[in-house]
Amino acid sequence: MIPDPVSAAQVFFAGPVAPWIPAAVYLILLGVALYDARTGIIPDTPMALGALAVTAARLFDEGWEKALEHFAYGLAAAFAVWAFNEIWYRLAGKDALGMGDAKWTALAVMTFGAVPGLFAWFAGSWVAMAWIALCWLSGRRIRKVYYAPFLFCGLTLGILVERRMIGLPFGIYG
Repeated sequence: MIPDPVSAAQVFFAGPVAPWIPAAVYLILLGVALYDARTGIIPDTPMALGALAVTAARLFDEGWEKALEHFAYGLAAAFAVWAFNEIWYRLAGKDALGMGDAKWTALAVMTFGAVPGLFAWFAGSWVAMAWIALCWLSGRRIRKVYYAPFLFCGLTLGILVERRMIGLPFGIYG
């Protein structure tokens, strides 16, 4: 059990130059998710600044090997999203995801790791389906779903689970 809010924040925002850089990137991801919900666009500038900040923090705090390792994790995550979208485009003739989702995922994985990044996608999908079902049941028609807000919800859940701040049912991961 985490005793106080300061300790909880230090556990939640563990990472390079903790808790400042991870907290700043978390706020960037939140801001970009809110902007995406409103406009359908994930802007490049805050994503690039977040990636630069977390990579520089890892470089100075943990050395170039860790900085390069986490940068490569972010690139791999972005490539995985791009590859999925490319396959979907070839099969269905239209995009499944935007490249903003790839950038968002890359920054999340670079900062918080692969487990929260996977939770962002899988838990975020469930949150999105619940939201779509609620909109459908209330009679509100949805033409397009912008996914970054749901990614953010899943990322938050993933951080909480990975840092052992909450547990999953049936003793899964914790």
